Amino acid sequence: MPTAPHPPLTKRLSPGHWTVLDALAGALLAYVAWRGTLDTYRVFDPHHRGYPRPSAAMFVVALAATVVVGLSVALRRRFPLSVCAAVFASWTAVVAVLGQTSMARVVGTQIVAASALLLYLVAATRNRRTALLALGAGLAGVAAARFGSGELRHNIPVALAAQTTFWAVGYAVGRHRAYAAELRAYQARDALTERTRERLRLARELHDVIAHSMSVVTVQAGYGHFVIDEHPQEAKAALTTIQAVGRDTLRELSGLLSVLREGGTDDCLPVLPAPGLGELGRLITRTAEAGVKADLRVHGRRRELSPGIELSAYRIVQEALTNVVKHAGTGECRVTVGYQVSELTVEVVDGGAGAAAPSRDGQGLAGMRERVGLYGGEFSAGPLPGRGFRVAARLPMAGAEGNA
Repeated sequence: MPTAPHPPLTKRLSPGHWTVLDALAGALLAYVAWRGTLDTYRVFDPHHRGYPRPSAAMFVVALAATVVVGLSVALRRRFPLSVCAAVFASWTAVVAVLGQTSMARVVGTQIVAASALLLYLVAATRNRRTALLALGAGLAGVAAARFGSGELRHNIPVALAAQTTFWAVGYAVGRHRAYAAELRAYQARDALTERTRERLRLARELHDVIAHSMSVVTVQAGYGHFVIDEHPQEAKAALTTIQAVGRDTLRELSGLLSVLREGGTDDCLPVLPAPGLGELGRLITRTAEAGVKADLRVHGRRRELSPGIELSAYRIVQEALTNVVKHAGTGECRVTVGYQVSELTVEVVDGGAGAAAPSRDGQGLAGMRERVGLYGGEFSAGPLPGRGFRVAARLPMAGAEGNA
């Protein structure tokens, strides 16, 4: 059994792990901003740039903003849009209340880092409209720095670069995740369709093989039972025919069922190649043993076709002959195979009961119709005027290799 690939670290982390990492990031940002706010409150103008002394109310606003922003980072995965609004409101309050003080730069640095993380998450997890609205709010917050101190205005390019870069990376990651999810869904649907198609193909093959073989076996067994007392040699010949048909059918069924196995074994029965038009002679001989003599006529120059076309044509003739044996009530029919320039034609006509025969519109005709449909051909089946039944198929050869 193949070993599953080892996922990268980011794929091994659970949602709980990411929540803990967000909490640590939020706590770190809040701690750094808190310490910086305390320092700038004590030494509000260390470089003598003319910053005013902050009031106690300004100090409280600054500390409150650091806490709100830290919590926003910690809770960004649970409430991304709500914490974005909280950070935007905090930044608005900082610019309005602390814009001309040195504390605005300290808290503003924390808010820039937090907003970059938030914009990344929103762009990666929300639709395009929501992501663009979040980016617009972030850029509006950066523009609000123009109403603050000179240091805030000088940091506008850095804030713009940080927010747009994180947003662009998040948006690209989100689109990549969406594409990967759609691709996995498409591959799953395609695999399901392929499995369904393969099951239908196997069902058609099993039906055609079993229906024809059982028809021959049933007829030969009935005939052998009828003559066993007076003509034991003929009964023995019927049993020999049943044995040969059973052996061939078993080998062909083994070949069909081998595709369902995950791996073959050394003691598997040998697999016969898929039958084609070259096997029609043997098929007609077997049908004659079942009591129906078929006259095979081939028009045109025989040439090698794709395996799919060969198998489909063979199965159509096989199923048509099975229907003649089971339903027609006649001992003769005609099989015509025509090699045209761009198509292969197959026709089976009998002179039996025709419309008066039991319905033939079962799995056999449906299977023949599906086979022809796979190649874009034409199929018809129905009673002839008066007596008889006709099955005809036209299989285009153009592009046949690609469909096989």
